[in-house]
Amino acid sequence: MNKMICVGNAVVDIIVKNGTERTPDGMTQFSETIDMYPGGDAVNEAVGMWAMGNEVKLYTVIGDDALGNAFTSMVKEYGIDTEGIIKDKEHGTTATVVTVGAGGEHGCMTLRDGAAGNMHYSTDMFDIDFTHAKLVSVASLFWSKGQRDEELTRLLAAAKKAGALTAADMVLDQWQMTLDDISGALRYIDYLVPSFHEASYFTGKDTPEEIAEEFHKRGVKTVVLKMGAEGVFASEKGKTYRVGTIADRVVDTLGAGDNFVAGFLTAIADGLGLEEALYFGSAASAIAISHYGANGAIKSKQQVLEYLDAHRK
Repeated sequence: MNKMICVGNAVVDIIVKNGTERTPDGMTQFSETIDMYPGGDAVNEAVGMWAMGNEVKLYTVIGDDALGNAFTSMVKEYGIDTEGIIKDKEHGTTATVVTVGAGGEHGCMTLRDGAAGNMHYSTDMFDIDFTHAKLVSVASLFWSKGQRDEELTRLLAAAKKAGALTAADMVLDQWQMTLDDISGALRYIDYLVPSFHEASYFTGKDTPEEIAEEFHKRGVKTVVLKMGAEGVFASEKGKTYRVGTIADRVVDTLGAGDNFVAGFLTAIADGLGLEEALYFGSAASAIAISHYGANGAIKSKQQVLEYLDAHRK
């Protein structure tokens, strides 16, 4: 069993499934369902990794409030260790209202100044035990205004010193940061897994190859770009890889990228090669988007393997 550490944001997702019934402006509108789930990049990754048989340690920040208590209860139901969750007494639990359309695409509105937006990716904030850790994932870069390059660098350096692989996802700029603001940390990242849109935004480049080269110049070992319906692109040691999507049913795309990362990093921790890991991550993502909610659709590693066997082209 691989020990995986996830450090990053936690939110409470309130999922609103759009219905066909509408009323005039100013009146109540009706949805088909309204549900609440634990979410956030680090949480989605942690839930997926745990379901696929990994030992998972989650380090994040929530508010000391009713939503935070609900979040903790929901996370425990998934079997995630909650000892690394800190309660912020000054900021409320970050919540996101997600509307899901008939085609599975979603829109989000998130509390800007919540607890997750003020956390520090830091060994000073979190007492992280890196002993025997196979992989440490930061989810996600640029989410928090509390992100500091020197703190993030120390965290990733400590992970590397302990013998762990390191990985990071990204979100679009929340606080007017640039790649120069994390230049030290980038050198300690083995696997960087942003979306194409995020990576293009931060690098100013227009093609996967140019984007990857920009990150390689900054010290990132392996670059994996999530490209939506086009699948994924990866660059490592002068070689590039492309894997097309293998999804056959789209219900809700929320968490698609996080579940890809969970599957991809599970495969890497298991010792699979890069291309095989891309396929495994793609299968995990495909399963996730065939259900509502950002996590919980993946039940086991065997489920992912069976989906991959049935759908791989």
